[in-house]
Amino acid sequence: MSNNIAIVAGGTGLVGQYVLEYLLEDDDFEKVYILNRRSVGYIHHKAKEIIVDFENLSDSVNDIRPTHAYCCLGTTIKKAGSKEAFKKVDYYYALEFAEVVHRLGCENFSVVTALGTNHPSSIFYNQVKYELTQSLIRERFQILNIIQPSLLIGDRGEIRIGEKIGQKVFEWTNSLWIGPFKKYAGIEGRQVAKAMVAISKKQQHGIFKYPSDQLQKF
Repeated sequence: MSNNIAIVAGGTGLVGQYVLEYLLEDDDFEKVYILNRRSVGYIHHKAKEIIVDFENLSDSVNDIRPTHAYCCLGTTIKKAGSKEAFKKVDYYYALEFAEVVHRLGCENFSVVTALGTNHPSSIFYNQVKYELTQSLIRERFQILNIIQPSLLIGDRGEIRIGEKIGQKVFEWTNSLWIGPFKKYAGIEGRQVAKAMVAISKKQQHGIFKYPSDQLQKF
């Protein structure tokens, strides 16, 4: 077993729950810290749940020395209640997590953003993800992996009618996305997580962006 130590924010989401599953099964990691706002009660000898306030995150994790960090934080404007509340989670909490783990010595950071967020956008969701990407780049991690899935397919454990319909459409039409358009095909949350963990174990330094079609290859 390696002495790698992982820390995960957003472990209750569609991608985050599978990231945890893969990390806990992976012998390259000896411990996995899970940051939650409320207890989930993970039962695994490598899992360590920490209940945190993301607005005062450093107070809860000062004694941790992670080697790998995974940011799977995300919500929707509808669930958050406003654009401002959405940005607090998807931008400010994510950036705070990155800044804190970097101060703790972590140089390997992986984050889930979205496809189409490499440039400024008039779409609020994409613009927030773009701003997060730019802020993370300025943080200067030795390794920064930016995971850019298309529409996520899978059970979130909550009802999102519009998204459910979109998932079904993407499932029915996925085989039609070919060539340069393949990156727009829907992708399973489990597949994104599998790729995210595998990518994070690469040793090359730099900033790397992985759109959906590349994630599908893992």
